[in-house]
Amino acid sequence: MFSTSKAVSKIFSRSYATANVRAPLDLHGIEGRYATALFQAAGNKNQLDKVETDLNKLSAQISRNARIGEVLSSPLTSKTIKQELLRAIPGISETTINFFSLLADNNRVNMISVIMTDYSSLMKAHRGIVPVKVTSAIPLDSKSLTHVKDIVGSRGLVKNFKQLEVVNNVNPSIIGGMVVEFGDYTVDMSVSSKIAKLDKFLT
Repeated sequence: MFSTSKAVSKIFSRSYATANVRAPLDLHGIEGRYATALFQAAGNKNQLDKVETDLNKLSAQISRNARIGEVLSSPLTSKTIKQELLRAIPGISETTINFFSLLADNNRVNMISVIMTDYSSLMKAHRGIVPVKVTSAIPLDSKSLTHVKDIVGSRGLVKNFKQLEVVNNVNPSIIGGMVVEFGDYTVDMSVSSKIAKLDKFLT
């Protein structure tokens, strides 16, 4: 099976003899493997922050001009043109450009938005920031979110964190209650889940 992490690391390590950097999170899926490989390669060059800046800058460019994203994602666009387009963005590092070359070689550029999100998650974990996703049927007030944050932080379920970052996602389909996700934990206290369990029990 093709090893994404090894392939990316090999490209970035040709001129650098440095210790391998371990990713602070285990990400799954193809996008997660690419993001992890980029994180390790950037870390080996002491460019973690620089690559993060590159990706944010590129994301901003795509937001302002959707055509850039279309050109980068299109399999009809040559790798050379994609590299030239990236180099036209001020300050983009060769590490990031080479990574996009690898994506182009493997027809994976269309995954870049998810890869960017995954890389951001790795950087947050690297800085000791742990995201806590709270899904509710209606928006929760700050007091409720702070209460959830305090509970998660006090139970010892999250190790070696400096900050918990609580994000409230609204999903009316859960009817009521909430679903709390952090690390490898999912605490489902939604009404929809309770109804589903009751339905299963009665059938």
